[in-house]
This record gives sequence, structure tokens and C-alpha cells, in this order.
Amino acid sequence: MHKQDRNTWLFVGFLLLAGIANVLSRVFGPRMDSLMTALNYVILTGLLLFWIQSVRVRLLPSAARTSLLGAAFLMLLYLLIRIFKYRFAVEPSLMRYGVYAYWVPQMLIPALFLVACISICRREKRDKWNPVLILIPACILAITVMTNDLHFLVYVLRTDITQSALDSGTYTYGPAIYLLYAFMILTAFGGIVMMFRELGRVQKKAVWQLLVVLLIWAGLVFLNILVLDKLPVPISPFKVPDAHIFGMLGFIEVCIRHRMIPYNENYTGFFHSLQMPVLITDRALNPAYRTENELTAGREALRAALTAPVDLPEDQTLHGKAIRAGYAFWTEDESGVRRAQQRLQEANEMIEQENELIRAETEQREKDAYLKSRHRIYHEIAEELYPVQKRISRLLESAVPGTEAFRETIAKVSVLNAYVKRKTNLLLLASERDRLSTGELELALNESAYYLTLMGLQTTAYIPEDEPLSADRIVALYDAFEGLAEQLTGKASALMVSWSGGGLRLATDTEQVPDVEGIPLPVRCKRSEGVLYMDICPGKEAKV
Repeated sequence: MHKQDRNTWLFVGFLLLAGIANVLSRVFGPRMDSLMTALNYVILTGLLLFWIQSVRVRLLPSAARTSLLGAAFLMLLYLLIRIFKYRFAVEPSLMRYGVYAYWVPQMLIPALFLVACISICRREKRDKWNPVLILIPACILAITVMTNDLHFLVYVLRTDITQSALDSGTYTYGPAIYLLYAFMILTAFGGIVMMFRELGRVQKKAVWQLLVVLLIWAGLVFLNILVLDKLPVPISPFKVPDAHIFGMLGFIEVCIRHRMIPYNENYTGFFHSLQMPVLITDRALNPAYRTENELTAGREALRAALTAPVDLPEDQTLHGKAIRAGYAFWTEDESGVRRAQQRLQEANEMIEQENELIRAETEQREKDAYLKSRHRIYHEIAEELYPVQKRISRLLESAVPGTEAFRETIAKVSVLNAYVKRKTNLLLLASERDRLSTGELELALNESAYYLTLMGLQTTAYIPEDEPLSADRIVALYDAFEGLAEQLTGKASALMVSWSGGGLRLATDTEQVPDVEGIPLPVRCKRSEGVLYMDICPGKEAKV
């Protein structure tokens, strides 16, 4: 049996034993009553302490874990106040304040439960408010109960305050009691609904398990309230506080086991599911952990890999490193040259296809230039891109296959082809609507970035926000990027493009500032820590 399943059955068994002890405390004499009550309290407290320790070990440090541990310690206080109230308090004032203190964990436990649920459901989101603020009304309500003797908003006493122990029939409820019950119900219900929504997106099995826990929880509560507490001799195995405590624990445990919170469990299974081939051995090179993609190497190869990388078939290289109590081995794919050749071949095929497409589009645009009444936009696009196409033609005419400059020429043609393709697409979109999404600009930048990499300029482009801008601005930004990027080829090794203040920011490692004459938008350049920043700022003065 799995350790987790074994612990679950032991926990349930001891919980049932505590229920039996509670029943026996009502059946036999006073001595057995005290003994069974003590046994019930010890078992329930021990189960809570066991769960608290398991949460500390299993869960990673987080706001959710802190809230759950806080709620669990308040549950211990809940049980302690209950046994004090019914077993040790004899003075009326002590019994009255025992009833007041009973409300403190009842206010804070559901509040912490809701805080934990919010932390779990938004663990990777950034909201403007802190869920810990929910504890403020909980604390205010708890203080209201504890100071009831000053205002009687919760309990209205019918007897002298010095003799009142809040026995049945000696008090009535004040208006604040409804706030207490409403707060408890709303916070607990809110946390339950949040977890159902979150788990429902992940796996249906968890939803059914939560429903079973809630049915048992609610069944015990209503069975006590409607039936067992009204019998001449109450024989309920679990009182309403016990049902609330362990019902909430069961609900939280289901969420934990379905990995709503990352926890330390099943290392072997996690390691086995890794996609890369890794092997961990002891000092004698006996395997301890293997991934699903097994690393196939003999002992001699493993031993040799501890001092130097070992070549394996299929362009793989074996590496080894000493770790605590053993060794770790992994392989690296050294087929980069083969993949680079394959990518170059695919790029050449793509260039050839795009050249054919460009030639076909150019011929069609030259014919459509005479039909301005029907195809005006195509003629305008062809006219605007004609200088670039002439550059492409001159490059292709000067390219001599087999020479060293052939690849560089083809790379330049690829960059220009990408620019022509993407600008054509932007102009066509601009002819249909006045505003374009920045996502279209990002697609154009990324395609140009791919071909600039073939020219030795490692380029990346990222625009996090997708917002509408005027079509003219989108096209102008792309033209400005192309003009600057072409000047940087051969002078810089890396170029990063990002979105800044409604324009583009280019960061590169070149020592020479590009010429911004002819760039369609203002450009502001500055250098910081060896990096040249170029801000393409529409509507601002150019400061170079």
C-alpha cells in the first residue's frame, strides 16, 4: 500500500475511534465519561497535530501554506476552548467568557480558509488587493463578541451579569449574532466555490471527491442539529465543531492531493516522467533514478564520463558529475551542425518558393498598374515596394553560386523578401481598415528577425500588449525597424526589439550609431553600459 493511502486509512481509523470514545462517554458512569472524553480530546488533538506536521513537510513555503497552518492551530484552540468550557469552567463568568472565546476561532478559521483558497486560485496572478485583509472584519467580529459585556450586541442577558453563565433560557440574541453567522457562512461558502471552479478546470475526479467530503460534512452537521442533539441522551460520535474541523480538513486535503498546491511527494515518479535522458546512481554506479527516456551506457562509459565527456552513437555526448552520495549522468545532443544544414536547406527552399511568389506577384502588379479603377491599391503597393524589388533583382543577378559571398547574398535577399512580404500584408490590411493590432506588427518583426539571424544578427522581437494603433503608424514603425536593422547587419551581433511608450525600442551591441536620415519616424539614441538603445518615438523630436 502506498504510504499516502496508508496514512489516510490510519487517520480515518483514529477519527472513528475518537467518535466511539465520544459515544461511550455518554453511556457509562462519570469515571468512564472523563476517561472517554480525555481519549476523544487526545485523539482529535493528535490527528490535528499530525496533519499540521504533514502540511509543513509536504507543502512548499507559500501564503496558502501559512493560512492553512494558521487555521489548523486555531482548530486546536477550538478544541481546547470546548473542553475548558464544558469540563473545567465552574464560575459563571468563566463559563460566559468560554462561550465568548468559542467565537474567536469560529471567526478566524473560515477567514483563513478563504485567504488560503484565494492564494491557491490566483497563485500566478497579480491582483491589486491582499486577501489577508479579510482577517480584519474577522478580528473586529471576534473583538465584538469578547466585549459583549459592554454593549450586549451579541448576547442580551436576562439575568444579573455577575451570575450569568449563558445557560439556555438566560439570554436572547442581539443583532450582531446575524453578522457572525453571515460572515462564517459567506467566507466558508466563498472558499468552497472558488476551489470547485479551479479544480473543475483541471480534473473532474477532484470535483466528485470534494462533493463526497461536503456531503459527509453537511450530513454530520444536520444529523446532530436535527436528530442526535434532541435525544434524551446525546450519542453523537462527532459534535458540530468536530464535523466542521475535520470536514474542512478533508476538503483541503483533497485540494492538496490534486496538486492545487505543489508538494513534496513521489520524487521517483516525477523524475521518471522527465523527458530528457538522465540517470542518477550511487557510488558503485548502481542506478537509483531513471527517466522515462533511459540513458543507455555501460559502466565503463559512465566511469569515463566522470572525467571527460564521452561520445555516444547518434551524435550524443555523455556527461557525468559527482553529487552527494552518488553520481548524475546526462546526454547532450551534438547534432547541431546537421540540424543547421537542414535548416539552411529548408531556408533555401523557402527562399526559392518566395522568389517565385514575388516574381508572380510583381508581374501581376505590373499588369494591374494599368487598371487603376479596379486595382488601385495593388498598383500603389507595387509602386511603393518597387525599389526593394529592384534591390532583390540586382542581388540575385550578382549572386554567383559556389562562391563565398553566395550565402551572404541569399541571406540579404531573404531579409528583403520577408520585408516585402510583410509590408505588403500590412498595406493590404491598412487598405481595409484604419487601425491595426500591434499583433500584426509583432508577426512582421518576428519574420524579419528570423531572416536577420541568417545574416549574423541575432534578433528577437516581443510586444506584450495587443492594442489597436493607426495603420499608418504600424507601417511606419515596421519601415523604421527595417531601415535600422539593415544598417546594423555586419556591425552588430545581437538586436532586441521591444515595445516602449507607443513605439519600438531597439537594443544592440554595436559601437557605431546608425544613420537615422531617411528613417520615416523620429529616432532617439542613447548608450548605457555598452548597449545602444534606439527609441522609435512617433510624434517626438529626434535627438541623436
